[in-house]
Amino acid sequence: MKPIKIFIGIMAFVITLVAHSGATAQLHTKVYLSPRITLGWCFYTGFTYGVDCSIGLFNLKTQDPEINVLMSPQIYFVNYKNSVQTLISFNVALESDYYRLTAGMGQAVTKWGFKNINHNKAFGYNLGLALSTTSKYTPWAEVKSFILHSGYWEFYSRPYYLMAGGFLRPEPYLIYERE
Repeated sequence: MKPIKIFIGIMAFVITLVAHSGATAQLHTKVYLSPRITLGWCFYTGFTYGVDCSIGLFNLKTQDPEINVLMSPQIYFVNYKNSVQTLISFNVALESDYYRLTAGMGQAVTKWGFKNINHNKAFGYNLGLALSTTSKYTPWAEVKSFILHSGYWEFYSRPYYLMAGGFLRPEPYLIYERE
């Protein structure tokens, strides 16, 4: 029950931030999809790769740059001790041309046992920060952490995952736009 309360708190914070910014900014409805593939390194475990499909909801036009508010489901695979652990999360993101800030919650899944038929799930929180330049050809540098909820991480070697990686942001697929 506690992880849900924290996630609701994060959502309330984002809504408050958007409402406060909306007083000085102009809200602009812009629904789009922006898929991306991320490659990187997870400290203490190894190589990581994943898929992220951001869904843009609206943006705030303050001055330059405009800030996009996104929902961002993600799935990451982390190589660890001859197995692959899966990190699945659902995030809320704030993104501009220079940065991307994500916060959300999800679960870590690992398979174990004879022929990997058993699996263990641990719930946790996902935080991330990505930075780039204004050029669309420059890759984004990203730092991401997945913090496992206390009491669930004993099956895993650490209570958190800390990842550094990068991705290219393609042009988003515009679905709907309204001023």
